[in-house]
Amino acid sequence: MFGGGAHPTAGTGGNGQQPAFVKFAPGDHGSLLLDVFFQHPDTYQKHVGPDGRIRSWASSLYYIKEGEQGYGHEDIDYRTTTTRKMQSQMTYGPLGSSSLARPEEQFMKALLARRKRELKAANLGDLTRRDYVLKIYMPEILKEDGEPRIWRRFVVSGGMSFDVFQDKVLAPLMGWWRNFHGHIFTDYRDGTLFGPRNCQSVDMMHIDLSGYAYLNEEEYCIAHVLSEVGNIMKYQYDLGDHFDHDIEVEHILPLESSSGAIKVLAGSGICPMENGGGNSKWSRTLETMKSGSTKEKRDQLKEIYRELNYTQRGWNLRPQFDPDYFDVAETQNAIMTALGTKGSYPAGARVFKIPMSLEGFSVDPQMRGIRRKTTSEITAPVDSESWGYFEELKKDGKDRNSACAACGSPHDLKQCAGCKQRFYCSAACQKGHWKSTHKQECEDLQKQKRST
Repeated sequence: MFGGGAHPTAGTGGNGQQPAFVKFAPGDHGSLLLDVFFQHPDTYQKHVGPDGRIRSWASSLYYIKEGEQGYGHEDIDYRTTTTRKMQSQMTYGPLGSSSLARPEEQFMKALLARRKRELKAANLGDLTRRDYVLKIYMPEILKEDGEPRIWRRFVVSGGMSFDVFQDKVLAPLMGWWRNFHGHIFTDYRDGTLFGPRNCQSVDMMHIDLSGYAYLNEEEYCIAHVLSEVGNIMKYQYDLGDHFDHDIEVEHILPLESSSGAIKVLAGSGICPMENGGGNSKWSRTLETMKSGSTKEKRDQLKEIYRELNYTQRGWNLRPQFDPDYFDVAETQNAIMTALGTKGSYPAGARVFKIPMSLEGFSVDPQMRGIRRKTTSEITAPVDSESWGYFEELKKDGKDRNSACAACGSPHDLKQCAGCKQRFYCSAACQKGHWKSTHKQECEDLQKQKRST
């Protein structure tokens, strides 16, 4: 995914180049540091891709892959970036001899602060109250006619915050397992990144390969990035495998026609399996399922059906693998189920553990850097070959951001007076959800609270 060899964006420490803004610790000459970090965060050279899009704060050059339309890679060398990080951690931060933050962190802190000020001053008008018709699709996974094989069309409010959007809409819409991997949203207009606060997903170790830092997604909504028909933003799921999605505005409904409710309109293509290697790898996987030998198909299907996003949705029970499978009603139900639960807690993201004993399921949250009250939830893989479990920590108390548990609207929310855990945009939504789902749940949540 990432190129090798000489990189025009890589720094050449030791040649006397002096940084315009960041400060180096004694002994650090900027070896292997990207050129952008020798510049000033207010005036640095911004790299625009050949397709006119800006990625990762415009910090790296972008190349279109030969023979492909509109898709390529950023000029980032995995080995160089990783080596720089390993070297600098012995100089900067808790493990280092200097109290300075890494030069990369100094630069990004100033850049983030400036972008925060700009977004705070942005006038969104009535866009936060208007409904958007969006199409999400996965580049590089294409049908024979060149059109995206995996796509969804849906309606959502422009006022929905990015954290709720990803956790309760995009994950179930696509078929990803909630709170398992990290993610980042990219504003293609200027390369601004948005992501989960204090996310502890294991793939977050690769953040330097996806832009180094991002704004807290809890503080921004869809309308901050998508403001008119034709706008496109990027949604990257899993910072290790890099499953890339583009989200395009097809229509913005008038205010008087907007309810805020989420509705799945159409779609095609089953979700890639978790840990599936990214877009290009999944495209090759589909080719194996189509043209491979009987043994190759059987082995590949076994690997696909053992992944948790397939078992959670019941897709592993389908006798035949259909790469174009998609069901509107099933997907709508998955979103409604997610809306009727607490928001995921990125600091308590799911991690796979192998216990030292069969009783070893309890883990102190403070070992994961969590200081607030949480509840542990265990998920055991269905694969009999795996001896271990997934643990997720759920934050106690109410969500900071939410959406109506009955329809998905982010507007005019009021909490349930009983459990104080679910939110509703109207009395009608609360009444309907109470009869269908929430009555028993509310009683159980109140009993749980009293017991603790």
